Amino acid sequence: MKTTNTLNMSLFILILTLEISFTRTITLNLFLIGLAVVFFLVHQKWRSLLLLIFLPLIPALSTYWSVMLHGSGSGDALLLLTRTYAFAALGLSFAVGVDLEELLLVLEQKGVAPNFVYGLLVVVHSLPAIKEEVQALKEASLLKGKQLHFWSPMFYLKTIFLAFSWRDRYTEAMYSHGYDEIGERSHHQRYINSLSGAILLGGLFVIGNLSLVI
Repeated sequence: MKTTNTLNMSLFILILTLEISFTRTITLNLFLIGLAVVFFLVHQKWRSLLLLIFLPLIPALSTYWSVMLHGSGSGDALLLLTRTYAFAALGLSFAVGVDLEELLLVLEQKGVAPNFVYGLLVVVHSLPAIKEEVQALKEASLLKGKQLHFWSPMFYLKTIFLAFSWRDRYTEAMYSHGYDEIGERSHHQRYINSLSGAILLGGLFVIGNLSLVI
């Protein structure tokens, strides 16, 4: 058995994402931004910290000035600015703090449909191969005197056709290894949720929400 905090972290981020979408609290937004900064510093994720600073900068400032000029004043403008950064903080925290493969395996053990889980696992595992194929498409187009840019419709059309051609091969590979979508399956690695992690995240959730009741 392996103790994991993956599901706890995912639920924590999901609930807070929904909460800040429907509440009007600058304090909670600032709390989440600060929490993400501390998280990145503790884990020495300098690139994620820089992304948190600069990635939402343009949309946050654009929203701020738009509301200031045409909206209801500085209160709403500041709320939307901090909310933009809070969304970015939660998204980057998920990317850094959650192992996607482990999360999918935990969900499968919790009863999520195996077809859905293994379908996503195929996508996760095939990402390196997809990148290689995309690069091969670009090089093949250059040999024909054409350059494919990321905004080119033909580029995405060829990628979609490539994905369809891989689908049947992955399906055949899974069934050849004994996959049965309705049969019982054993698990090489059993996952149990971390109680200490759940308590810590629950405490942070309560602290962050004190701004709503004070």
